[in-house]
Amino acid sequence: MASKRRILFPFTALLTAAISLLAGCGGSTANVQNPPPPPPPNVSIAFQSEPAGSVAVGFTENLTAVVTNDPDNYGVDWSLVCPGSLGAGNCGALSVLHTASGAANTYTAPVSLSGNSIAVEIVAYATAYPSKNVTAPITVTSFDSNFPAGTYVLQVQGADSNLNPYQCAAALVLDGNGNVKNGEQVANYESSGSLLDANLSGSYFLGNDGRGTITLNTNDNNIGNNGVETFAFVYLSSSHALISQMDLGNAATGVSASGTLDLQTTTAAPAGGYAFVVSGTDVVVSKPLAFGGVFNIDSANGISGNGSVTDEILAKKVNATGLAISGTLTSPDEFGAVTLKLMAPFGAANKAIPLQFTGYIVDDSHLELIETDTAAGNAAPFGLTAGVAIGQGAATGTFTGPASFSGTYVFGVTGVDLSNLNLAPSTLTSVGLFTADASGNLDSGYTDTFLDVNTIQGSNANPQVGAQISVPFTGTYSVDSTGTGRARSTAVTFDPEPKHGYQPAWFFYLTGSGKPLLVLEAGDSHYPSLGSGIAYPQSTAAPSFSGDYGFSFTQELSGAGENDGTGQLNAISSTTPPLLSGFTDINLNFGANLDQPFTGSFSAPTAAGAFPGFLVGTNNNTVSSAAFTPQIAVDYYFIDPGHGFFVETDLVNSVPPTTPPAPSGQVSLGYYAARTPVCSDCP
Repeated sequence: MASKRRILFPFTALLTAAISLLAGCGGSTANVQNPPPPPPPNVSIAFQSEPAGSVAVGFTENLTAVVTNDPDNYGVDWSLVCPGSLGAGNCGALSVLHTASGAANTYTAPVSLSGNSIAVEIVAYATAYPSKNVTAPITVTSFDSNFPAGTYVLQVQGADSNLNPYQCAAALVLDGNGNVKNGEQVANYESSGSLLDANLSGSYFLGNDGRGTITLNTNDNNIGNNGVETFAFVYLSSSHALISQMDLGNAATGVSASGTLDLQTTTAAPAGGYAFVVSGTDVVVSKPLAFGGVFNIDSANGISGNGSVTDEILAKKVNATGLAISGTLTSPDEFGAVTLKLMAPFGAANKAIPLQFTGYIVDDSHLELIETDTAAGNAAPFGLTAGVAIGQGAATGTFTGPASFSGTYVFGVTGVDLSNLNLAPSTLTSVGLFTADASGNLDSGYTDTFLDVNTIQGSNANPQVGAQISVPFTGTYSVDSTGTGRARSTAVTFDPEPKHGYQPAWFFYLTGSGKPLLVLEAGDSHYPSLGSGIAYPQSTAAPSFSGDYGFSFTQELSGAGENDGTGQLNAISSTTPPLLSGFTDINLNFGANLDQPFTGSFSAPTAAGAFPGFLVGTNNNTVSSAAFTPQIAVDYYFIDPGHGFFVETDLVNSVPPTTPPAPSGQVSLGYYAARTPVCSDCP
């Protein structure tokens, strides 16, 4: 991976180890120069300080060599010796090939490695007497050890090249040295259902700027090119990364998706209440689907139905609300995966029908879910969905009234704009905040909601594709008295009201004080849509946006394709205006575009609502390959100093305004989180 600190030099490290003899024209021996005499026995060369024995990818090592007893002060010639399998330039570069005695030289390591490390040699020669030389062996490493050996849970959601929903979840065993040693996964394709693969292998790489790649061999030729999947990620900590699936090298999966990678800290069987939301496709009727609720694991391997509840949104209809679910689950396998078999009231007249999920345990309160009832051999396929479940722990069953729901929350939702027969995922983006007052009121709300293909806000005189709802709101809510933690908005008022009015239905699934809650969102007849997401409690700390962050995003191009990506940025709040810059790796129209630079600016952070900004692509050689080129306008939402959401705001209007307007015609939603540099000197 490229580093924002990388320095590239157009030098090839080649040097002969002898002085060329000058021969005159003709055959007269009078014109032949005699070789120089042997060097005086006391000529020597040495490094002024011994170079370090190792250096990280993309980093530099300063070099100084001193020649003593050289009467003509010819100085030092330098050579870089690469392993035999690498071509010149693939093992780094020296800034110059000749220096004066005692003058500095610089070795720059390569910005990426095909493996975990390479060993190179830097040789310094006394120019006048090259037989006098000194060698420094240096090992270039790739920081893979920052991900400790262990099992990591991966989940991504996105779209295939036909803009059908796509999901993948996996448990990967990493060895701490750049190798995937084992694992299993589920990949959900609209065309082939759930594909279950075991005995995963592969490799991973982590660059010095916190960006890296993963290559998986699935042993399944129905996936990509000979079963190969590839991902880009940004490192946040030794236990957490943001990840995006993209086709690097020979991979040809034809999908684009984004999600998370987390270190698994337990494989203990889950117990108690779990709030959950999932989204995808109902394969029986071929319509977009989202549902959520709470399942209460109230016995070993059992969900009796007591304290369990679910809501379903199918296409343009809230199909089932507040109904009981029950089921069973298996004990965790060696990768911390459980099989959930649920009976849900999603049939005609709320008939219970069977659903099956694989749940990958991340920790004692977190499961990544992916539906698997479309796998080969299953007689009752229902859907292709994926999502998350968050444990309620000791709070299970205690949410009995409005007082159970209080505080300020920042939410992010993605889903489907169901206007004009659209089925493409990620065409709805909705980010905002509200305060639940513990008495049944939603106060101080604000939302940035965008529907990519809706035309309701246009007119015959002024047609408009796309709808924007960026307004304050208030409302009310109710909490189920049974204690499940299910809450629902009961009335929402926007000021000013969007054209034709807007009355979404929000379902909130509570997880306990100080913990995030899960969100299910349904539109209305004028703004038909469905989506799922998460809401985080907003910190009371002073709003800030400064320092090193990783981020992920999804961008939908009005039905023309989906872009997913991850990257790293540095925000500088001390400038006027505050500025940011970084690099992103983007799956643009189902083709990987790595190392895309960008800059940006933003207004002073606020907790009361959005603070606007811009993201600007700066790769002038590949303008079409940067999702932020030429620029996009965004609103940022502060959760706490460590993370927040951002949402693109120029779908239907130029920001700033132009004449004539030049709207982007696209929607984007992103999440940013503080990242820990992989070493003390790393960018």
